[in-house]
Amino acid sequence: MRILHVISSAAAGGAEIYVKDLSIEMVKAGHQVFILFLDRATEAGRDGDFEAKFLREIELQGIEYGFIGAAARKKPWRGISKINGAVSDFSPDIVHCHLYYAAIFSLFVKNANVVYTHHNIRLGAKPIIYKLLDMKVSRYIGICQACKELLKGVSRKKVVRIDNGVSPARIQKRLRGREEKGREEKGSEVAKLISVGRLSDQKNLVLLISSLAKLVDVRYQLKIAGEGPLRESLEQLANDKGISAHIEFLGNVSNVDELLYEADVFVMSSAWEGLPIAQIEATLSGLPVIVTNVGGCAEIVHKTCNGIVVDELDEESYAQALEKMLTNHSLHHLFSQNALAYSSDYLIKTSADKHIALYKEALTA
Repeated sequence: MRILHVISSAAAGGAEIYVKDLSIEMVKAGHQVFILFLDRATEAGRDGDFEAKFLREIELQGIEYGFIGAAARKKPWRGISKINGAVSDFSPDIVHCHLYYAAIFSLFVKNANVVYTHHNIRLGAKPIIYKLLDMKVSRYIGICQACKELLKGVSRKKVVRIDNGVSPARIQKRLRGREEKGREEKGSEVAKLISVGRLSDQKNLVLLISSLAKLVDVRYQLKIAGEGPLRESLEQLANDKGISAHIEFLGNVSNVDELLYEADVFVMSSAWEGLPIAQIEATLSGLPVIVTNVGGCAEIVHKTCNGIVVDELDEESYAQALEKMLTNHSLHHLFSQNALAYSSDYLIKTSADKHIALYKEALTA
């Protein structure tokens, strides 16, 4: 098949990395792929070096790509023109939109079989927009059960759940837990925590930092990987809480696999999510996790039994989860082993195979 993916940008976000991995896996299976990006990195305030690396990776796999331009967000006729041009040049069997802007543009593309994936538990657009999308979209994909139910509430078309997946090429498996690293006295070692994600309101890092400040007699070091507009305020918060010496802001990185391998616990304090790629990467790596009960975060933990789900978005609840994880070494070890044993459903090949089956169904319906 010839598959055209439309995504926001060649950036470090979970959805963008997922579409890249998905495209590469589809090419390996013998399909031809074109990725059309809405924004350039400079237009979206994202890392230009990361974009260059991203584009080199897909070029090496024989994946073609192009850009719509951020101006299309306010001037939709530009987006319509660009997507029509890509469809005319590439002649795809499937146009797979990964953001609602793209799906809106696709309304004006003739003879296109459109699939739409929603990557978050928040719609991003008013429900009436999805009634319009029903005119063109043949299948909707929810990346977790929570996203599927959300889409079913606004669309009259078929909604399918296909969980996100991660390429094993980006995973270093941890084959031993903290219990095997040493036999230090309880509480004497420094627990290495890792957080991966954009420094934005969605990731709710204020909750994580404030919760860490409540810990007493627990030694830890947190590394935060990601770029975003809240970095300065989060650094100030860590300083105000008196824990800045225990937190390192790394900015945008390209060695997430190494950071996960070196860590003891993956932490995520999001206010809303879809099915986080970073959490899946951590789970496939063999890391125990602490996550908030938003989107599909709990779904991963319930399937793999590798961590603690915090139901209440308050500092007391999250701090209790941190203390339990960081002081109970037997529990930590169990979570780590479970992560390695039960996470194979989240490999990218599983996701790609389900997508191809869905495309075939859409084309023959």
